[in-house]
Parts: sequence; C-alpha cells; structure tokens
Amino acid sequence: MEPREEPAKPVFGRRYKAEIGSVSPTTSRDTFEDHDTCFLGVSLENSNFKPAKVDAMAKWISRRFSQCTVLIGDSIHRITLESTRSMPPRAALDDALRLGREFVESRQPVFESFRDRTKFTFVTCSEVQSWGLYGDYHERLRQHYDQDAAFRGSVEAFGRDYHGKRSEGVSAQELDHRIRKSSEYFLEEFAIFACLQRTGSPVMVYPGSFSTLSEIAQGKHPGAPEELRDLIVVSLHLKGR
Repeated sequence: MEPREEPAKPVFGRRYKAEIGSVSPTTSRDTFEDHDTCFLGVSLENSNFKPAKVDAMAKWISRRFSQCTVLIGDSIHRITLESTRSMPPRAALDDALRLGREFVESRQPVFESFRDRTKFTFVTCSEVQSWGLYGDYHERLRQHYDQDAAFRGSVEAFGRDYHGKRSEGVSAQELDHRIRKSSEYFLEEFAIFACLQRTGSPVMVYPGSFSTLSEIAQGKHPGAPEELRDLIVVSLHLKGR
C-alpha cells in the first residue's frame, strides 16, 4: 500500500496558543470534551481569524474533537457591511459571499494540516439559512425579541458594546441604526446556531465572548429555543507567544 501523503504544514510568523476563556454553562466546564463534535464560528474580516490564529484554534480543537464544522459567517456579514460601510443590500450580500469564499480558499490548508486528528468540514451561513429548520428558529427568536424585554435588552446591549468601540464620530441617530442592525444580525446568527445544535453539533467554539448566547446557555432566557439553551459555548482566548 502506498503511504498517504500528508498535507504540508503552513508556515507562520508569530505563533499563538488557544486557551479556554470561559464555558457556558459553567457546569459543562469539565464535561464538554465528552462530545465528539463541535462547530467553530468564523466572523469575516475579524483579526481573530488570521492564519496563525486559525492554526492555534484548529490545533486546540484537534486535541479534543474528532469532527468539527467550520461555520463561515458569510450572508450575515452583509448586515455589518450595510451598517458600517453604507453599502446597498445587494452589493453588501455579494461582497459578503465573496469574502466567505475567499476565507475558505485561504484557510482550508490550515485545517487540512490537522486532518489526521480531526475531520474539518465547511458550511456557510447562507447554506444554513436555506434549510427548512432555519425559518422557524428565526421567527421564534424574532417573536421572543419583540415580547421579552430582558432578552431584547441583552441583545441590544451586546450591539451597543460592539458599535460603541467602532463608531467614533457618528451621530446618535446613526449609532441607534447600527445597534438595530446588530440585533438583526444576532437573531439571524442565533437561529443558525440552533440549526447546527439540532443537527448534531452540541458545542460551539469561538475566539471571543457571546454575552447573550452565554446567558441563554446559563438559563437566563427560558423563552429562547431549547436548542440554544442546550448549546455549550466555549470562548477561547488567543495568546501570542
């Protein structure tokens, strides 16, 4: 039998190490590794997804899970482009989908270098949003947002914190507009996460915090879909070395 040719290991400059920042719910801190499958959320045009940092996260995942779905945030990124760059909706979507394709093409070799340990597969948010499950989850989350003040306040606070650091010099009216668009983003994103949890990915890995999602996992928003309440959220910290 011919020996299998191993993929070439990408070469980086600065190296990073991925460490656990937090786990929600906290009761899953010592048990989340009992699962074989996870999904890694990818935010486009985010510095946490440079090749060297992706390498660190892939290495961390490969030591704990045999399968991982890499979720590319393409279609939802259109909302960011619309709100922060004033792009028309159609142009924003086209650009977001292009950025998603480019991410897969450029980062796939990084994930491939760990294929002897973990099977990494790619799925885009645009694909998940075409699933029959998605529409139901999204509608339920929209209704919960409209009807539950605590949930709505949490989602808006997350958006306010995000844009408060990135909207220097904009008017109060424009800031409010960006926060509303962020709420749309999060509701779409959470519906996508619910779909992945429902279809066999019980653990979400992300290099950063998801305050509202962590609150749901901790039982603070009982009206949220069960799939989000059952999701285990692992926030990673990337440390340069």
